[in-house]
Amino acid sequence: MRFFGVAILLGVAAILAGCADSVSKPVPVLALAPEQKSSLKIAEVTAEAASGVQITQYDLDRIAGKLMGELALQAADMMAAEGETAPVTMKVVFTEYDEGNAFARAMLAGLGQIEIEADVFLIDTAGKTFAQYEVSKTFAFGGVYGASTSIEDVEVGFIRSVVEIVKEKKA
Repeated sequence: MRFFGVAILLGVAAILAGCADSVSKPVPVLALAPEQKSSLKIAEVTAEAASGVQITQYDLDRIAGKLMGELALQAADMMAAEGETAPVTMKVVFTEYDEGNAFARAMLAGLGQIEIEADVFLIDTAGKTFAQYEVSKTFAFGGVYGASTSIEDVEVGFIRSVVEIVKEKKA
């Protein structure tokens, strides 16, 4: 009987495991036109914090690197090759980066939530922004799952959400 209880607990944990890294739909502020998307070549990803947002340079560099890797994996045809003309910079400006409180999440779902929000800009070689999106990822599960989830776990879903901006939809 004890084995059955452990199996159920592990099954529930496996079902919930996808929530921290689930994809959120980016909200267009200035959407990419289809012709812009088809010719898009991203050469660089940068990350910075908006005024008042507490995030370390290490975290910014780590997220930018992971985002570049996920772009190469999920949207390889959108990555600029060495010396390619008209490369684009993807600039991620964090407007919220809050790791929340694990103890509060453990006590009650919705408390101590993790929040990551950013404005994502696509900038051409002349420095002009030609697309802008708002991307956010929030995690508020409670219990053991909520307490054991870190902001790095939620970043996975945030990064995948940013990639959705440029990723080609497969029919």
